[in-house]
Amino acid sequence: MAGVRRSTILAMERIRLHRIALLAMWSTLVLIAFGAFTRGSGSGYGCKDRWPLCEGGALGGYLPRFEAEMMIEWTHRWIAMLVGIVAIVLVVGALRGNHSRRWVVGPAISALVVVSGQAWLGRMIVKGDLARDLVSLHLGISLIVVAHFVVIAVATGTPRPNPAAPRSWTALVGLSAVSVYAVMILGSIVHNMYFPGWPLVNNVLIPDLANRFVAIHFAHRVLTGAVFVLLIFLVVRARTDNRPDAERRLLDAGLAALVTNAALGALHVFTKVDSSFVVAAHVGVAGLTWVALVAATLVALGIPQPVTPQTAN
Repeated sequence: MAGVRRSTILAMERIRLHRIALLAMWSTLVLIAFGAFTRGSGSGYGCKDRWPLCEGGALGGYLPRFEAEMMIEWTHRWIAMLVGIVAIVLVVGALRGNHSRRWVVGPAISALVVVSGQAWLGRMIVKGDLARDLVSLHLGISLIVVAHFVVIAVATGTPRPNPAAPRSWTALVGLSAVSVYAVMILGSIVHNMYFPGWPLVNNVLIPDLANRFVAIHFAHRVLTGAVFVLLIFLVVRARTDNRPDAERRLLDAGLAALVTNAALGALHVFTKVDSSFVVAAHVGVAGLTWVALVAATLVALGIPQPVTPQTAN
């Protein structure tokens, strides 16, 4: 009887933390997409160089004036604060429950540390006049934060026997995730820059690569094409090898998100990079691709595992 009660408590703790991890993950994805909208709309400097408050805002800067750029940047900062609060709640839940130190407690604490560092980096970006390299670094770290939350969400998912895949397969799935990460970073460097032609850059097979930004954008598109080919291979192979349903669904979702994002990339070019909504959607869907492939990699590693008092350590 005591064993049944203990199992019920463990299950409730797992479900509760799983939901918090999902909230943290989705909140961070919203933050990333809204950050792209903020940058795309030219609102990144809406609060001037004051941080975390807004220069010239109402109530000493705690509230924005009714000006579009200031309101957008103020909203971006408050979403970031909410992500930080959820990250704190996640750490508290991880420490209070009987959870895996490797897959839950460690990532939760690490995510909170990184989120705190992100706040400092956000300040540096504002003080540094929105330097392009710092903004790309900001995105890269945000994606790492998302990956932390995905690890926790997968590790606290419904326990099921899920043996690890062969290393070669896991490496390929992991490569697809890392490649999407690289695609997003390359894209962030040339964010808000217009390059005519799609899918060819400047409507030629190989553009003039002497220009640094043209070369980066060219690499962005070439790598996207390579990821597309790799994902088709993985989706087909997952079926022929009868990989677990969860893994197949995640790979399917990753491929669907990548194709959707390619269409958004084309729309981004056809609108001459003038639509902040397209920019936000482009980055947001790319984030979904990242989430799907990180989760698929974790499932290929054999996670989630049944959580018991013995495996919690």
